[in-house]
Amino acid sequence: METRDLEEITKKASVLEKDRVLSNIQEISFVDYINQLMIDKNLEKSDIIRDSQIPRTYAYQIFQGSKQAGRDKVIQLAFAMKLDLDETNRFLTIAHHNHLYAKQQRDAIIIFAISKGYDLMQTNELLDEFHHELLGDFN
Repeated sequence: METRDLEEITKKASVLEKDRVLSNIQEISFVDYINQLMIDKNLEKSDIIRDSQIPRTYAYQIFQGSKQAGRDKVIQLAFAMKLDLDETNRFLTIAHHNHLYAKQQRDAIIIFAISKGYDLMQTNELLDEFHHELLGDFN
């Protein structure tokens, strides 16, 4: 079921229907979601890890769920998976982080990079040009 459909059902549910409607909502884990994205996009874990520039051991811990990815790590994974802006924001939501916000210059730079199809290196060059913290452990 699409998120919008579920939102409409939830909003329209009466007080008497709340138990039935709300108890049927299953929260998706970040690990399940990233695994589903890998299947949907025919991606290999090793390629994502390489392209995300996240240290291999740490990345595998994220994929296993033993480490929770910080916001920048989620964004790095999104670049490695070539997610569009909507997919990246959904990815951030599932990881319990804030969406990219265009009124924050660093986020706006990342939004620009995603919309132009930049890879992580190009994005970091742009972040550096505007004197912002890079995505990854390069500082």
